Amino acid sequence: MLHIETYQPEFFSDLIERIWIAENLDDDTELVIPPNQYVNLIFPLGNSKYKRNHTWIDTPQIEGLSIENTVLTYPTNTQLLGLRFYAFGLFPFIQANGKDLINNSQNYSPNSQQAKATIDLSASDSNTTIIDKVYGILKTLYCQESYDKITSIMSFYNQFRWLDDNHSIEEYCSNSGTNYTTLNRNFTKVIGITPKKFERLIKFRKSLCSLIDSNDKLTSIGINSGYFDQAHFIREFKMFLNETPSNYKRIIQQADKESKIINYNFKLF
Repeated sequence: MLHIETYQPEFFSDLIERIWIAENLDDDTELVIPPNQYVNLIFPLGNSKYKRNHTWIDTPQIEGLSIENTVLTYPTNTQLLGLRFYAFGLFPFIQANGKDLINNSQNYSPNSQQAKATIDLSASDSNTTIIDKVYGILKTLYCQESYDKITSIMSFYNQFRWLDDNHSIEEYCSNSGTNYTTLNRNFTKVIGITPKKFERLIKFRKSLCSLIDSNDKLTSIGINSGYFDQAHFIREFKMFLNETPSNYKRIIQQADKESKIINYNFKLF
């Protein structure tokens, strides 16, 4: 079984959703990760490696947000450190092209000598030491000018991720004085998809977390996630997972009975 420790970030908390350290001390473990709106910076510790879909990985990676399932395989003794950024959160540190990261993982090769030295993380280090080293990397990479470019995206995210009010993007732009064309251009550059597609992904993830973590009825889950009605909820859910919400819940319940991990889902702090 994969053991995961998660930590709230002490620095850059408006950009980093959490820091996680995963360790597999048992047999090979396979995870099916549903579509999600996060970007991960991942460091294999020691001689660890893991498989992402059909590719083995043993180097630091930038893993983009996904709009399809991702299959991960962790061999015995795998140890990984991950920084889970909000979709816009990596940009002030690494100005990667959002389109190149959608459903994809890229090698991360730091440019500065300090970052290269810091990135040499040891599996024998304590979790605290490893995390402190990572903060050293981030402080070296941070660019205020790049941070300033994502403020409109951050504002949009806070509106549509955390608030229950169901406004359209056009209403949001009008109420906040945001230029829709500029917002759309920034989203495409930083995140890789348009605000409308990103909003749909956020709603899906909200519904997925509720489906997994609560016993609420599907109608309530759909409405609370921002869908107009149950038909709208089912249609959107099938678009991302090719399963209805009720079928997916049965799959999860059956996997739990068989002690299989099929879903990699952090609860939000």
